[in-house]
Amino acid sequence: MMSDEELNKLDFYNYKEEMIDELEDMIKDSDVEFDGKNRGEMYEELQDLAFDRDMTGNRTGSYWCSELKAERALLGNFDLVQDALDDFGMESVSSPELVSGEHLDVLVREHLLPSVIDEVLDNHNLAPF
Repeated sequence: MMSDEELNKLDFYNYKEEMIDELEDMIKDSDVEFDGKNRGEMYEELQDLAFDRDMTGNRTGSYWCSELKAERALLGNFDLVQDALDDFGMESVSSPELVSGEHLDVLVREHLLPSVIDEVLDNHNLAPF
């Protein structure tokens, strides 16, 4: 049995932070240029980049390609799961579309992607107009 001390030392996966870092790395490894573009144009370009590189795992149905890794990422992030369910109009984790932890992980990533892109744009000082 895990002690309270061990539980308090657990590092939970920070979806948003990890996704921001990943998108920033994708930008560095691509031909994306911020010069001369407005926020709307850059938002679309970053969204396309994220989907092209399957940052959410949507295309393949899994970001991790491992049920165990997906479930580990979800640990301690059930508030995000509920937010994603609400965002996509799903009643509960027993929805027919969600047959595994990998599907829940993808759902959370899809839910967070717009705010991740917005934060990356803020980091690059793109005005909100």
